[in-house]
Amino acid sequence: MEVKDGAVIRRCRKEKRYSQRELAFLVRRSQNTIHLIESGKLRSISEDLAVALAARLGRNWDELFIAHEIVPVVEHAS
Repeated sequence: MEVKDGAVIRRCRKEKRYSQRELAFLVRRSQNTIHLIESGKLRSISEDLAVALAARLGRNWDELFIAHEIVPVVEHAS
């Protein structure tokens, strides 16, 4: 999953009155991970983390993140 905008994550967190440390605890990650997401330095995160963040921030995941579909590779016999 790709983070759309770290500043939006920060605003949502502040609306819920969570510190970075509190949100990190709730989603079982480090405070530094939350900082990196909010500052735009961590743009690609796991689906599990995206869903957990969205749930704790009271948002739909697609408001905050972009899903990247995995395209299967089909091998052709030679």
